[in-house]
Amino acid sequence: MRCIVPAMIQGLVGLERPRWDSPIINPRRGARSEETQIMILSCSTITWGELKDINEFDRALASIRAMGYSDVGIEFPLLSPSLQRDLARSGGAPKRAGLTVSAVAIDASPEMAKIVREFGSSVGWLCLFETDIESAIEKTKKLSGASAKAGVDVALHPHVRSSIETTEDLDRIMKACAPNRTSVCVDPAHLTGLDIDVPKFIERYKGSISLVHFKDLRSKKPQQEIDYATDFVDLGEGVADLKGTLMALRAIGYSGAVMVEVDYPQKGVVEVSARKNYDFLVSIAGPAGRRTPARRPSPAGIQTRRR
Repeated sequence: MRCIVPAMIQGLVGLERPRWDSPIINPRRGARSEETQIMILSCSTITWGELKDINEFDRALASIRAMGYSDVGIEFPLLSPSLQRDLARSGGAPKRAGLTVSAVAIDASPEMAKIVREFGSSVGWLCLFETDIESAIEKTKKLSGASAKAGVDVALHPHVRSSIETTEDLDRIMKACAPNRTSVCVDPAHLTGLDIDVPKFIERYKGSISLVHFKDLRSKKPQQEIDYATDFVDLGEGVADLKGTLMALRAIGYSGAVMVEVDYPQKGVVEVSARKNYDFLVSIAGPAGRRTPARRPSPAGIQTRRR
């Protein structure tokens, strides 16, 4: 998510979703299961930057669909005030474009739960930039309470130079929000920037992951030196272990959205970046298939759904 600092689903009637199929390894048997894991291929509107009116929004959604994605992540803070107010119109735009919405970028305002629902989603991803961890905890507790009533899952996003920079920060917030549900957004570029081992992170939070963001980190450096505008790059142009991330996700049976979420395209127009990232992601994920997805067990201690 381009947090403002101070594809492929069949959720639509009659819309067939392309999917990635890969055999699940049963950790108890050490053998391939006959079940098939499905990951949803998605793209965030963040690549298109600020969208000023419904025409720009519609064009961005049409581009995403034309490239092959069938799911979209909505960067709500980058929608114009008019689009944010007219949710009856903007909320239905993805469906009109033939897209489903796996998640919406939110802030800590309690009313965000209703906004997520207006877009037909049940997940909101949250980056926190509070002055201290206690403030982050209090805001997230209020948000998770309001979101639980609306059936919305708050996906916490560890992020460079934010209130969540360590697993300890993440654990404190999740524990404080219980029994209301919070989940985890995995972003290998940010986790790499935070010196967090991505496969170990995925294993640690395997029962709580509801969303994955995919972008790359140009080079490893102290997080205080990371420049949001230039250091987050297209897939395959940096040092994040994207293949390893997919392998770790497959190992835990993850079947949610893997969302291309490149903040600032570095080369050419946004469509060039989005297309390049789509092709790269398909190349490392494997061919699409059409099998029925295996049922994913509900994480222990977490209400069955939701981003």
